[in-house]
Amino acid sequence: MANIINNKLTADNSLVMLIDHQPGLIMNVKSMEPLALKNNLLAFANAIKTLNIPTILTFQGLGGFGPISPDLVRIFPESKPVNRTIINSWEDPAIRKQIEASGKKNIILAGVSVEVCLAFPALSIQEAGYQVYAVMDISGTWSKDIQDWALTRMVQKGIIPVNFTAVLMEILGDNARPEASAIYGALSTSWGLPTFIAEYSQQ
Repeated sequence: MANIINNKLTADNSLVMLIDHQPGLIMNVKSMEPLALKNNLLAFANAIKTLNIPTILTFQGLGGFGPISPDLVRIFPESKPVNRTIINSWEDPAIRKQIEASGKKNIILAGVSVEVCLAFPALSIQEAGYQVYAVMDISGTWSKDIQDWALTRMVQKGIIPVNFTAVLMEILGDNARPEASAIYGALSTSWGLPTFIAEYSQQ
């Protein structure tokens, strides 16, 4: 597969993989506030579900970090999260088969931790000829320095860092689409809109 450069994200050409969003990992993130990461993750997950983008969930059951986030399981009840032992998700045959069979050109990744669970598969998938997008505000690690080093490594290989709202807005494309209201509804909690509106209305 030829490398895809600057290919516009659409629901038809994209696949999402959420890697190791487990309570025992998220609670120890120091590169951003763990609660903010969780809120961003759930907003993103609800929105991509609305956009009908195929999504792979994966976790490491042997690490002692707990199961995959129950909230993700509720959002994707039809999904069968892959409980893997292989550290690099791309090297897990079940995951690699799903990515290859999807026919998608753009692979959107997020994970905890950034330097291992996100960077390792991102580098491998990019090398295999896909265009990888690393969603940094639903990923995290143990310090800002560690994240910066990992991000530098990924960018040098052509991986594109993004935030989750940019991904969603690029895929949505037009606020006139019927999915728009549901997507903005999913985003509202992460953006703090319900609290802001409630406080503003009392002024």
